[in-house]
Amino acid sequence: MEPPFVVGGIVEPPYFVGREGEIRALAENARSLAQSVLVLAPRRYGKSSLLHNLRRELHGEAQLLVPTVNCRDMTRLSDFQRATISALLDEYERVSRVRGLLEVFRRALKERTMAALRSVEEVGGSVGDVGRITLRFRENEIDELELVRGAFRFFRSFSEEREMRIVFLMDEFQEVASFNGALFNLLKKEMDENPRTRYIFSGSSVRMLSSIFLSEDAPLYLMVARHRMEPLGEDDVVAFVARRLAVAGLHISKPAGPLLHELTGGIPFYVQKLGLLVVQTLGLAGKKKADALSVRRAFARMLDELDSEFETRWLSRFSPLQRQIVKALSELGEGSVTDLAASMGVERTDISSSLRRLRDMMVIRTNGAGSHALVDVVFGAWLQRA
Repeated sequence: MEPPFVVGGIVEPPYFVGREGEIRALAENARSLAQSVLVLAPRRYGKSSLLHNLRRELHGEAQLLVPTVNCRDMTRLSDFQRATISALLDEYERVSRVRGLLEVFRRALKERTMAALRSVEEVGGSVGDVGRITLRFRENEIDELELVRGAFRFFRSFSEEREMRIVFLMDEFQEVASFNGALFNLLKKEMDENPRTRYIFSGSSVRMLSSIFLSEDAPLYLMVARHRMEPLGEDDVVAFVARRLAVAGLHISKPAGPLLHELTGGIPFYVQKLGLLVVQTLGLAGKKKADALSVRRAFARMLDELDSEFETRWLSRFSPLQRQIVKALSELGEGSVTDLAASMGVERTDISSSLRRLRDMMVIRTNGAGSHALVDVVFGAWLQRA
């Protein structure tokens, strides 16, 4: 029997819900190569799943390649070259069923020079060209920036040679913020001059991504459209949980569904985890119907299970003043700067810069009326209990 809920990792339907409109909009943009896009969302909102399901939506689109690159694994510019080219060739082989191009590039990365050179000479074309550039880097004949220039030239020549359009899905792009800023100059040039390639960047740090895309003196300023993911709506969560409980032969009372949405804040990871714990709670009690009490008991178990993770986050991620602000917000639920300052016994000016930093970290959100609240309501519940 399929599991009623899936906790962690990338999910597909029937576990991926409530993002149909976003997928349609992003897919239409990708098909037309209208513009590159920056997808912003806090942790656990399902950014990677959004990109994965966007790729599924675009599967079979004529003459379109959608390679996925996880930037989390990058520590230097040469990693950017390796990861993007490998992803592109892997996607091309998957779509076209042509084999051998990725293997030639891998040989250029690691095999002995003469053997690798024979391979790239045999294959020729754009793959041969980028293989030779990679070998020159290995022999210290060129630096990392020239290596990356070669990668961008490869994207253009490969798409023209194969008559394909390319949309790179760049997950966790904030990880490259510490790279040499020249990367972004090269990327701007590529985005300006190559109409056959677009990018969908995703990340969970407003501060880092702002320095790349939103700062007026940044090379990539105004080069992307912004798409901000929101929590799942109550109707989507209630319907999803009812369907998944039915898979396990269970059902949920009318008040319990909205309560589950309220406790999780509509954050997809927590919806899945709490749903699973509700199933386990009912099983232990020998019940078939989830009521409000069952949901609250399952939620208490979830806080217990997340205790070590939240404690580590609390102690390692925040400064002492940031901890005071976050703790005060968990108790207030929502409040203005004046409310926060009063509850902490400090002046507004004492906390303004820390508030900005917490917004940049996507720890707190601000509504149109200037009121602040924690993004992660489950973390807030843990703080209230601590």
